[in-house]
Amino acid sequence: MPKILSLMPPIYFQDPATLATLEAFKDDLAFCTDYRPASIIAAARKAICLLCPAPYPRITAEIISALPQLKLIQTAGAGYNEIDLEAAARAGVPVCNAPGLNATAVAELVFAAVINLQRGLAHADRQIKQGRYQAVREKLLASGMSEVGGSRWGIIGLGQVGTAVARLGKTLGAVVGYFNRTRKPEIEAELGIDYQDWERLLAASDVVVVCLALTAETRKLIGAREMRLMKPGALLVNVGRGGVVDEEALAAALLSGELGGAALDTFATEPLPANHPLLTLPEEVQERLFLTPHLGGVTTQALNRMLNFALANCTRVLKGERPLAVVNGVE
Repeated sequence: MPKILSLMPPIYFQDPATLATLEAFKDDLAFCTDYRPASIIAAARKAICLLCPAPYPRITAEIISALPQLKLIQTAGAGYNEIDLEAAARAGVPVCNAPGLNATAVAELVFAAVINLQRGLAHADRQIKQGRYQAVREKLLASGMSEVGGSRWGIIGLGQVGTAVARLGKTLGAVVGYFNRTRKPEIEAELGIDYQDWERLLAASDVVVVCLALTAETRKLIGAREMRLMKPGALLVNVGRGGVVDEEALAAALLSGELGGAALDTFATEPLPANHPLLTLPEEVQERLFLTPHLGGVTTQALNRMLNFALANCTRVLKGERPLAVVNGVE
């Protein structure tokens, strides 16, 4: 029986380098894309390692307790909030992620989203294709378009993604500040960025970028109060976990005009339900909202790096070695 069960669909294993890695594991790897708990349990009865996408499915205490032979739960991404870490710890199963390997890809998405909002690019594209070339040109010129250079950016969470955003922002001439639970003076000195307290960062930034994992402490950390503290017309970007931003409060802030715009790559519920407040905003408000389906960190290159890391970690466990990047304290 295969020793590794992948909940990552085979379609993700496409790059020649990744296919070569897959070939090396062909006798030990099986796939399951039926994410009902009973189906996962049935498919993983003999598996030593469970390889999961970062955003889904939920790996519950029920699943973990039904698989006593498991020795590793590995995500192919930085996230792990869909795994019951406490249940895995009680079972003695290490949970590992693949940290930092998609940080540059996520940072690039941040800048694509911000530049799109600053210049109305997606809106212009749609309007031109509807025959409104001159009208949208005049509208955007009248409303004003801005540059990254000289704008003030506030990064919330200076992990590997936050650091990549800061580095790219400095390259493009942004003035970058950050808030983090602990100061990082070495990164401050390297990149020329400033630590700022919570309220000052929100009040001073033209662009606020959220790069936080979802925990009990960070759930809805960015809510109505925080949005009111932000500069009128500021942009809010979330490439952390979806639940960090209160999406109902965000819809209200966009509708009222408190915020100039927002870009989200992650959401509290994925996929978004059709009646979600962000999807029912008026068309003129939707122009200031840019949504992507949790794909910031899954460029072909980044996905290959994460998959290869994840499979290598599985190999370590199968050899009786300690895995890398344990996030639940089980060594």
